[in-house]
Amino acid sequence: MKKYIQHQAPVLPVKDIRTSLAFYRDSLGFEIGWLWEDSYTSVFNGEIEIHLDKQDIITPQTIYFFVEDADRVFEFLKKQNVEIIKDIELTPWGMREFSVREINGHIFRIGHGVKTTNEIESFRKYLPDSSSW
Repeated sequence: MKKYIQHQAPVLPVKDIRTSLAFYRDSLGFEIGWLWEDSYTSVFNGEIEIHLDKQDIITPQTIYFFVEDADRVFEFLKKQNVEIIKDIELTPWGMREFSVREINGHIFRIGHGVKTTNEIESFRKYLPDSSSW
């Protein structure tokens, strides 16, 4: 069966639900969706929902967030004192992106596709000569 999935919500293990909720709300700018018995919760930002699950053992996960303006989000998170682990840059694959680590060790890569003339020109140098395709 095709096209039966309507929505997805990554489930991230966290050490403490209340501390994690405060971080997601106050530092990352998420809103709290719901909370169940200090052991499972939901946060959202725009169309993205993440579930947080209280666990004794945390295996860090990586999630990529596509945003409209990575530079603006980078500046916001920097002001919020979120741990930046990779500064914003234009990648060879055409993304303007950076990475942060949240308080449970999870990595969020955040970026947008090239869209300004300067970004497109910077990206072109990484493209192979299309005449050889």
